[in-house]
Amino acid sequence: MKRIHVLGIVVLTALLSVSGTYLIMKKNYDNETFKNVESELDSSQSISKENDKKEFESTVDTSGLGWENTTYSKRIDEWKSGDEPFVGNLVEEVLQEMAHQKIIAESKESSIMITPERINILLQMVEENKDKYEGRATDKHAPYETYLDILNRWKKGDFSTVNDDHNFLMIMQGGKSPEGLATGIATKEQEQDYIFRVFGIPVKKQN
Repeated sequence: MKRIHVLGIVVLTALLSVSGTYLIMKKNYDNETFKNVESELDSSQSISKENDKKEFESTVDTSGLGWENTTYSKRIDEWKSGDEPFVGNLVEEVLQEMAHQKIIAESKESSIMITPERINILLQMVEENKDKYEGRATDKHAPYETYLDILNRWKKGDFSTVNDDHNFLMIMQGGKSPEGLATGIATKEQEQDYIFRVFGIPVKKQN
């Protein structure tokens, strides 16, 4: 009888030992599998990010690249109703630098990215301070009328004459190098490339 008890204890101990070993091995296997899957996901995401980055690498030789004018862009972004408005020639300079994003020119001194918010801020600034731009009439129109005409067209997404807008603003300012005159309007691909190279912002390519 004692032998049966002893045998039973031995068998039970063996079963517990085998079960424990199996559970430990299974846990280790599961952990290793999880690590492998996690590693593959990380690798896949890295490849995906790399592919996204490659998608926006420069592929177009856009002539006359300018540098980003963060000083003026910040002044636009921070302007509030009631603040001192930009003087006339600064409005012209800002609009001209915004136009650089959409034109082809031999040279571009600096650039400000076009955004709906910046267009709205400049519209508000000019509307509220028309009298401050009265003294520099150009082509039988007060300067503010020219600014509002350009900004209202841009607000509607109409950039069909952005090259003429740019050149007219250059002439209003005077003393600008002729190499800066627009010779055409950039294609969508050229504009996307310009935004990426000058402002460092990738733009999804349109089909």
